[in-house]
Amino acid sequence: MANLNAPFGLNPVGKIGSGPSQKMSEYKVTNDAIFQGDPVALASGVIAQCGAGAAACGVFWGANYDNSDGKPQFRNNVPASQAATAFVYDDPYQVFEIQGDDGGSAVSAQTDVGQKANYVADPDGVNNGVSGYQLDTSNIGSGADMMITGFSTKEGRNELTAANIVYTVLIDNHLYA
Repeated sequence: MANLNAPFGLNPVGKIGSGPSQKMSEYKVTNDAIFQGDPVALASGVIAQCGAGAAACGVFWGANYDNSDGKPQFRNNVPASQAATAFVYDDPYQVFEIQGDDGGSAVSAQTDVGQKANYVADPDGVNNGVSGYQLDTSNIGSGADMMITGFSTKEGRNELTAANIVYTVLIDNHLYA
């Protein structure tokens, strides 16, 4: 059975440990177009999309900013060069789901749990303001961005022997960890 190929970036689903889960913090954004589910890095006091190998401060979930008519609005993405107040899941113990790409082995196994991998941006994956980031299956075991903690239990997204499986992960290369 094939898994659905529909990247969505990193989606918060729980937390490792105790305490309140899925809390967001506010950050400023001024430079990059950022989409819901994008990993973000902090530089010079503002956030931007995070590339593979860079320390992430969390995952962007939405922003408040004034649109062209001056009225404030909340959106799940921020256009390039738009000053905004962004909301970021920045807890280093936040667990996320992310779809694996169809590159590399494209097949997973229970032995992938505990392994590290990088994320990769899918330039065609942005849809309705939602991220196209995916787990790079070609470097499971040698990446540094995320640690695989398990697999989704969602029907049509959890077939280990098919491409595009959905993993549960922690951001391993986290600014606050």
